[in-house]
Amino acid sequence: MFSTIRKRLTYANVAMTLALVFAMSGGAYAAGRYLITSTKQISPRVLKALKGANGQNGAPGAAGAQGPAGSQGPQGSQGPQGPQGPAGEAGAAGKAGKEGKEGKAGKEGSPWTAGGTLPVGATETGVWNARGIVSATTEIRVAPVSFTIPLAQAPGSQFVPAGQTGSMCKGSAAKPEAPAGVLCIYEGESAGHLGGMEFLAILNAAGNDGGTGLGTTGGELAFKIAAAKVVGEEVSVEGTWAVTG
Repeated sequence: MFSTIRKRLTYANVAMTLALVFAMSGGAYAAGRYLITSTKQISPRVLKALKGANGQNGAPGAAGAQGPAGSQGPQGSQGPQGPQGPAGEAGAAGKAGKEGKEGKAGKEGSPWTAGGTLPVGATETGVWNARGIVSATTEIRVAPVSFTIPLAQAPGSQFVPAGQTGSMCKGSAAKPEAPAGVLCIYEGESAGHLGGMEFLAILNAAGNDGGTGLGTTGGELAFKIAAAKVVGEEVSVEGTWAVTG
């Protein structure tokens, strides 16, 4: 067999054999240094074995700079009305107003000034009332009549019962009026009349008739509460007055 090989061994065959050996060894060398450029070149099983667990999150970074303000959005629809809030605190007192102009002169008279008297022909009005409790005996009650503006002299007077018209006093409790120099007293509503409150007289502030029964600043109306079977009921009478200077 070796003789047969020696017969076929020539220079060309040796050269080709060496070239083949070097080519195979060079390919193996190149395969040992193969360059991987994509995960597609690695087997999925190998990739799964090489994959490690996720690491812990790193510390948060510093806040970035505030961005510019955005443009204003469109106006929304009006919401429902809210509940009423509590009452606010009382405001400070306002400044005093300017002094008013002097009033016009009364009929056939001159304007009234502080410390003066009711001008001739001028009329002032007011209200009065008297109240009491019915008892087993007759009692007296008084109703004061005070003139806001005093008179130059004490006036005459007339009491007009409810629903009637006086000889001098032609007004009513709803529309009191008086002629010059007269105090007109008009009886209005009354309540609880069990025998009633009966008008007696007009007294001055001292508690007596004082001639006309009045002073320049007013007086008092005296009423009698008659005794009645029903004791303890409240009775009252009220009305208006007018006086002309």
